[in-house]
Amino acid sequence: MYYTIHQVLSQLLDIPDTGEVSAPHITGPHALNRGFQYFMKDAGVKVEDGGVGKKPAKAGLWIGTYNRSITVKGVGEYENEYVYREHIRRKQKLKEYEAMGMKHFKMDTHATQKTCMRAL
Repeated sequence: MYYTIHQVLSQLLDIPDTGEVSAPHITGPHALNRGFQYFMKDAGVKVEDGGVGKKPAKAGLWIGTYNRSITVKGVGEYENEYVYREHIRRKQKLKEYEAMGMKHFKMDTHATQKTCMRAL
């Protein structure tokens, strides 16, 4: 998780405009993939990116630095086998966001001219 969080924060700090963030590419599966690659790189193992639509983490037990491990289950291309996306349907989700005074990230993509650091 350390590597994934580090990747997410690095990506957020590098974006030129917080209003034009593609959240899934910064904080979602792509961040997990980058975190996994850095976890293995730190242990001296280079994991090639599988290419567009492919995940580099293959099923199995991966041992990293200080004998820490990651267990990968299933096939990355069939992620809904283990994670059910959109469990809360969009209409309900938008209603819940509104009740909390929030917006779905896709409904708030206007340019802000602010970097993440400036927004903080």
